[in-house]
Amino acid sequence: MTSTLTSYVLLSRNLATSLQRKGAEAVVARETAYYQANIGKVKSVDDLMADQRLYAYAMKAFGLEDMTYAKAFMRKVLTEGTADSTAFANRLADDRYVAFAKAFDFSQAASATGTDPTLTAGGYALPGSAQLSLTGALAEATDFSGTNEARFVIASQVDATTTKTATIVLNKASLAGRVADLAKVTQAEIATAINAQIAASGAGGLMGKVEVSVTMQGRLSFETTGYTDLGLDGEAGGDGANADTVTLAGGKTRTLTVSNALLSDPGQTAVDIGNGTDVAPDVNVKAVVDAYLQQSLESDAGAEDTGVRLALYFARKAPTLNSGYDVLGDTALTQVVNTVLGLPATSGATTSEALAQRASFIGSKVDFASFQDPAKVEAFARRFAAIWDAQNNTASDPILALFSNDAA
Repeated sequence: MTSTLTSYVLLSRNLATSLQRKGAEAVVARETAYYQANIGKVKSVDDLMADQRLYAYAMKAFGLEDMTYAKAFMRKVLTEGTADSTAFANRLADDRYVAFAKAFDFSQAASATGTDPTLTAGGYALPGSAQLSLTGALAEATDFSGTNEARFVIASQVDATTTKTATIVLNKASLAGRVADLAKVTQAEIATAINAQIAASGAGGLMGKVEVSVTMQGRLSFETTGYTDLGLDGEAGGDGANADTVTLAGGKTRTLTVSNALLSDPGQTAVDIGNGTDVAPDVNVKAVVDAYLQQSLESDAGAEDTGVRLALYFARKAPTLNSGYDVLGDTALTQVVNTVLGLPATSGATTSEALAQRASFIGSKVDFASFQDPAKVEAFARRFAAIWDAQNNTASDPILALFSNDAA
């Protein structure tokens, strides 16, 4: 039997290759392809839970495979979301549920639809434009001098069959030279920057078709507008290259949607411009697939050796840990840390005071800040794997017997 340490090192040394191999396995590849092809069709919690393959894939991606059967429980997690501090997911002592609820929030996009013309005493009124204001207010000033970024898509159906879009990016690069102070970008400057990018999207995008302003409450407000392109000759009438293109501002076919997009680079930090920072499931496909592959790798490794699964799991979670409480709130992480520190499997922390003492002790022995360094995480994971071997797998490698508690 290969030792835990050796197995872990073989998998972690080139994790990208290990994940690629896992993704190429027939069953994994088939389920991933199904998820990628169908998640975009899902528009609600009911849609997701009605498709068992999609639902099972999503659950496994977030380490909730054992809860796939508990649909009523998971429906409550999804329907209540995470925006309210009293939401079900936020009250559970497991951050996997919060992550799952955020990833499969189908209400992220703000949308509005125009209205048909209505008959009044004086004749037909003009069709109404689509108008929406984001639910959250902008800060008085936003710092875009560093890695902060807001990236979202504005989409508008301009007639029965045509939808136009524009991707808006607000960050240091896009705002440089366009605002007075990158560290204090005002609400008005943000609206101006968005309008400039709408115009830059051209006739094939939303130029002249959507306008942005800031409400008295400091919220971004979007409204569909009319647009006329007189063609190459610049005169009314004509055909071919000279044909006019007219887009009406209103009407029931005129829609408007604002939805968050993935950041332009993983190093960027999401900024809320009034619509939260989460992205819709069909935008978040790569993140879910990556998580599914990671979970599959860990699960299959654990079927051979529990210690390898624990080491891989720790290496993934370590950068998110800040205190002993973060460890004690996760049974797998607790097992890893207990093993490295030589603590008993059960803490006996049955009171809040005892829990605080144990968390404090762990904090005094583990440098959580160092886990921002991948090399430090790897060193801790390998130390765990070596100790796990000494305690559980001495038969796998004669040398490890030297580290056994029974060694002379």
